[in-house]
Amino acid sequence: MTQVQTTRLWEELEAGNTWWPSYKPGRDPVLSWRHAAAILMRDIDPQPIFAALPAVFGEIYDLTADEVCDQLPVPDGQVLWPVWLESWVSHFDHWHDPVRQLVEQHCVTPDARVMAGMLTRLDGAAFCDFVLHAYERAIILRSLGGAPIGDDPLPIVQTIANAAPFERLSYGFFQRFCAELNREAEPPATPMSGLDFDRAGNPNIFGGDLT
Repeated sequence: MTQVQTTRLWEELEAGNTWWPSYKPGRDPVLSWRHAAAILMRDIDPQPIFAALPAVFGEIYDLTADEVCDQLPVPDGQVLWPVWLESWVSHFDHWHDPVRQLVEQHCVTPDARVMAGMLTRLDGAAFCDFVLHAYERAIILRSLGGAPIGDDPLPIVQTIANAAPFERLSYGFFQRFCAELNREAEPPATPMSGLDFDRAGNPNIFGGDLT
């Protein structure tokens, strides 16, 4: 009987794959929807997506800022972090949120087209966190080691422990918003939110009959 080299295949799928999620034994599942997404997206060049993210999030920031300003009881009222986060997350509650739309445009290979067909069933915040995780490792963390970085990197806060990139980016924009209003940003609570970033969305995301 021929021995199947499953470990080697796994290593080949991971090698050079920018989308591959980090794995910490005892904390993260060995195989998750994130690994499946990374395998399907392995041939997608991440750089055009990463380059477009600042503009995409700039638009989401403007929408969130307008909504939060409308909720302030008085012009100089305190801006609460939970209010900002609730508004921020709401922009990812729709199947056509900007991050999923951006990625879908680049899903041109056969496997990536399969992934594109699943995007509407994914949880928007969780998928955004998946994309930001890859962006953070490729752009932000490399810059900390002295690598060059673009002119307008996303403000993913590095000083908040045990928070997902999605949360830390939201807080980075919250700090920017407070600074523009000349107010001090409320420190985030721990944990920052009740969002489950391992949640794929539809439990039958990969199709087929579960029964």
